[in-house]
Amino acid sequence: MERQTYMRTSLALLAALSLVVALSWAPLTAHAGKPIPDHVQVVVVGGSPAGIAAAVAAARAGMTTLLVEQREEIGGDITLSWLNMLDLNHGPTGQQLTRGIFGRVYRELGQTFDVDHARAVFENLVRAQPTLTVVTRTRVKAPIMRGRVLTGVVLITERGRQRTVTADEFIDATDDASLAVSAHTPFTVGREESGLDRRMQAATLVLRLAGIDYNGVRHYIRKVKRPDRIGGIWNRYAWGYGEIVTQFRPQNPRVAAYDLNLGWQSDGTVLVNSLHVFDVDGANPQSVGEARAQAVVELPRFMQFLRMRAPGFANAYLVGAAPHLYVRETRHLACLYKMEAEDILEGHDFWDRVAVASYPIDLHPYIPGQMNPFRVSRRVYAIPFRILVPRGIDRLMVVGKPVGATYIAAGSLRVIPTGMAMGEAAGEAAALAVRAGTTPMRMAHSAALIAILQRRLVSMGAYLPSPEQFSSPWQHPQATTASRASP
Repeated sequence: MERQTYMRTSLALLAALSLVVALSWAPLTAHAGKPIPDHVQVVVVGGSPAGIAAAVAAARAGMTTLLVEQREEIGGDITLSWLNMLDLNHGPTGQQLTRGIFGRVYRELGQTFDVDHARAVFENLVRAQPTLTVVTRTRVKAPIMRGRVLTGVVLITERGRQRTVTADEFIDATDDASLAVSAHTPFTVGREESGLDRRMQAATLVLRLAGIDYNGVRHYIRKVKRPDRIGGIWNRYAWGYGEIVTQFRPQNPRVAAYDLNLGWQSDGTVLVNSLHVFDVDGANPQSVGEARAQAVVELPRFMQFLRMRAPGFANAYLVGAAPHLYVRETRHLACLYKMEAEDILEGHDFWDRVAVASYPIDLHPYIPGQMNPFRVSRRVYAIPFRILVPRGIDRLMVVGKPVGATYIAAGSLRVIPTGMAMGEAAGEAAALAVRAGTTPMRMAHSAALIAILQRRLVSMGAYLPSPEQFSSPWQHPQATTASRASP
């Protein structure tokens, strides 16, 4: 009887959360008042932050550009998964390494922010580009190929309407490299190359709570902040409940709590990044949907636990859950270069660098109880253009999480600022390819064209120093907390 009551309550909660999401969350951009064109110079598939940067960069360079997003709105992990903290690329003195388009977003938002504010910032970015058309609730049904050259895509809306669009250049900014994979680009899944299995890093369901006592949280964090404990408060963000939440015992073994990363919003609610879900195939919508539903079933039990055990949560209650899981990892494409862990740990430079980064290798667990095996230290490293160019397919680039990298190296490359830097580089590269009458594949073998691309990126505000200008690895002042507080 107790089990049946629990399940009825959980299912009722799931229905209520679905209703809350449906009523409270409106699409960021539909067709932006423009019809879908038959031909554009650049098509960007995927409205992730990396995709937004790619589309804005291409349009800023004068290209007619189409940004296609399958889901309800653009903004990806921020607007759909409710991530409200940015994992930044710092230099040794604290300087920001990721500038350009991301720099504009960061100046507007800061490191922690309201999700609604971020939604407005993305809206302004795309609306400022008159040659950019944005469509949502639209997916790529099939690529159009001429041999190994991508020439177009067949789009289909959620209502089943089809439209064929041709373009000179394409950028895949989806989190699962769906366009590149449909064009038969080779790939590995999760940590497949390790020989262990094809598991992916745990996904996360972000919650929105109300009734949390900020003073109670602050008092607890200050009390536990000792050298042997992890915790801290940074502006409107707080963490440090690891010792408590590890005692949470969900009924579903696929679910686990991982600290409490708390992000206050302007309406007084708090976004909580905590609940991990394991064995999720992030490239399979059915798997992702089932995993989210199973996490939602655990929420009554989790809320009861927090009210009883977590200081500051005695009166906390659930307002909603993110409409989509935060998926950290899916596929890793075969590109012209594969970044290795050593490239990051040793701070390697590349002649074709289009961005620099320093975020540590951050691997969230693949199985419950696992910890990141890499220590939290930083070293500036370069990102080569070649990891954006899939093998065997021309007129296509990829940006964001699935770029050419081992699963370990991807643990650093996957974060939003780095993805946006890669997106901006790809957008500018697409424009250069169109103007020069060439392709990304050819550009990747041309020092002269890469030099033009680098000069253009720097002129638009990107930061491209050689990693050799920086010192040996260092620890950020908050490095001991970063592994717990990172999304």
